[in-house]
Parts: sequence; C-alpha cells; structure tokens
Amino acid sequence: MIAAPSAGMRASTSRLVCYSLVPAADRRTDHELQFELSVGSLRAHNPRIPVALFVHGSLPAGFAAICRDHRVMVHDQGPYDARLRALGPAGAAALAAYPVLHKELNFAELAATGVEQALCCDLDTLFFADVDDLFQRYGGADVAAREEVFSGRSIHGCDPNFIDEPLLARMATAIGRRAVDPFNLGLLLYSRRAILRLAELMVTFVHDAWRLSCGLACGTRATAGMSDGHLLPWIDATRAALTDADVARALPYPSCSGWLLDEIALWLTLGAAGELIIADFSPADVAQNGETFGDGATPPSQLACHYYSHNLPRVIEWLRAIEPAGVG
Repeated sequence: MIAAPSAGMRASTSRLVCYSLVPAADRRTDHELQFELSVGSLRAHNPRIPVALFVHGSLPAGFAAICRDHRVMVHDQGPYDARLRALGPAGAAALAAYPVLHKELNFAELAATGVEQALCCDLDTLFFADVDDLFQRYGGADVAAREEVFSGRSIHGCDPNFIDEPLLARMATAIGRRAVDPFNLGLLLYSRRAILRLAELMVTFVHDAWRLSCGLACGTRATAGMSDGHLLPWIDATRAALTDADVARALPYPSCSGWLLDEIALWLTLGAAGELIIADFSPADVAQNGETFGDGATPPSQLACHYYSHNLPRVIEWLRAIEPAGVG
C-alpha cells in the first residue's frame, strides 16, 4: 500500500523542488556532500520555495541535519524493495539491486500535494540562479529535460551504440506506445498533467523496467556498463528470477549502457501517457556533465547544472576556484 503524503508535503504552493534517496552506506559521504552542495546552492538564490526529500529507507543523520538547515520537508517512502514489491512484478526483488529506480516511484505522492509543477533533481545538481526562472521559462511543457547525451539531438554528437534510437522507436510501436525522444533524468520539470498521468502509470513503469532488465540479462549486452571491473549488480539477480514467461515478455535492450535502464523505462512509459508536451531544456539554461567547466573558473551563465556524480572532485575544485571562500 502506498502511504499518503505527510502533512508537510501537502504543499500550499504551485511549485515544488524535490529529491529522492535510497541511503547507501558505501556512498553516504559523497551523497551527503552532493545534497549539501545542491540544496545549499538552491537556497542561496531562493530561500522560499518548498523543497522535499523522498526517502526510501532510514534517513541518515547527516541528511537529516541538512534538511533541517535548509528547510527541506522529508517524506518516508518506506524501504525501497517494499516499494517495488507493492508496485511491481515477481522480479521486484531483483530490480531492488538497481539503485536508482526509486526516483520514478514518487508520483503518487507528488500528485497528492496538488502542486502545478515539480522539479525533480538528482543529488548531483547545482543551481546558479533563482530556480523560479526555470519554472517560468518552461511552464508550457509537461516534461522538460536536457536531451540525453550522445542521442540524435545531443550537442556533443550522436553515438548509435549508446542509444539505438531506431530500435527504441520500433519497440515503442510494438508495445502500442508512441516513441519519445531520449532525454536525461538528472533534472526534470513536470507539469501537474504529467504528474497525474505518471502516478497512474507507476505500475506500468516498474513492469517496463523489469521487461527491459530481462532483455538485458538475456541478451548480448548483459556485460555493458562495467564499473570498477564488476558486472552490473542486478543482472545476476535478474537471471536468477527469470521465468519462461519473463523471457517471452523481455524487451530488447537498446543501449550499450545498463545504467540507462530507468531512463529507457520512463521514455516507454511516457509513450503510454497520451499527448504530453515534452521539451528540451536549452543548454544555455541547464548544463550537464562537464559543460559548466568549459571556461575554467568563470562563473556560469546557466540557471542550473546536472554535473554527473563522477565529476564530483572536479566540481569541488571548480567551486573553490569561483568561490574562494569555500564550498561549504
């Protein structure tokens, strides 16, 4: 059963900024630093807008202190694996080994807040201006995000091995969906219409993720996404849980990176959401990956940046260069 939002989550405003977390002991220090940098930069430019953190598991003390310091509402979503079991297929336990699916499991609670727009941020996000400007500039879209890197729309060029867009489009058509152009999930602005539709489709989203995970486990791309010499952590769990029915319903995995599983599942789910207006954030407004660092220590002109977690050491050095007083 999905819990109702806490009293603090029943927003009286039309706009909300939100984060999502599954506490991970091996990443706690980095995650706390990223969250502190992100919400601190947000509050430096806007002390008023409501901010929420959805927590799938026990909230670490460091996160609780940051939330108190920056007036962040906390909503307990219960354990990550239990959330997936409530929404998903027999393979939910295997999917729980995939660490970032939780970001798309909060739509029912977002819908219950009554907000008209929600900006969903990864921890590795920085703000350089008033976030209200982002809400205003993209208020006509139901979903706004940066194009996925190396997709056909990427400003850095296209890599068809990273995302096989023709296969993605064929797959969407085969399962009765419209094709959605690939976009990145690090910083997403949703309208109320999109939130309501995605709240209705959360079960579809989790089932799509499972079918994609089955396709990855069964296919030749099961060794993609190597990290520190280890295979993707959920592939063995997926293989162990596979049934003949799962194999028959598996979706072909359209990328060389297993870490795009949640993105591909959301693109497919949005294809079932009706005629939503999906727009790209301009690179002039939202930077991603290393784009912010192009001018060395020059302060950024963008409103925000999703910098990708592997760039955290570089981000710290860059912040020190543009803010000599420090990053804390």
